[in-house]
Amino acid sequence: MRRLIKKGTKLYSVLNNLCPKCQSSKFWPENNPFKNIFVKNGGDIGNCSNCQLKFEVELGFWYGAMYVSYAISVFISILSWVLINTFTKDISILNEILIISCSLIFMSPVVYYFSRLIWINIFISFSEN
Repeated sequence: MRRLIKKGTKLYSVLNNLCPKCQSSKFWPENNPFKNIFVKNGGDIGNCSNCQLKFEVELGFWYGAMYVSYAISVFISILSWVLINTFTKDISILNEILIISCSLIFMSPVVYYFSRLIWINIFISFSEN
């Protein structure tokens, strides 16, 4: 699988937590979304240590990541609903809502992590220079 995703592609940058411009240094300090948000830096990602790309391109740049976050959350909700209804037969709608809500709360750091990576990769392309 790693060979199919080559350096220079946006998917390579997103899956490997790399700067979208140089793809040499990390976008987030850690590859673990929970450590980045709860332990390390509280969400401040700053600049690329290699190419000095400022990650917050302009004031309010990350507001667009909310739309990506919403799409990922909808995907997680639908996937949770399908899995619940596939593996359980008699479950009340209240329990389904509770399970889906808990899965969204648990996955929120992962959603935050990937939504920012996807959002910046939409606007900044790889450059070998």
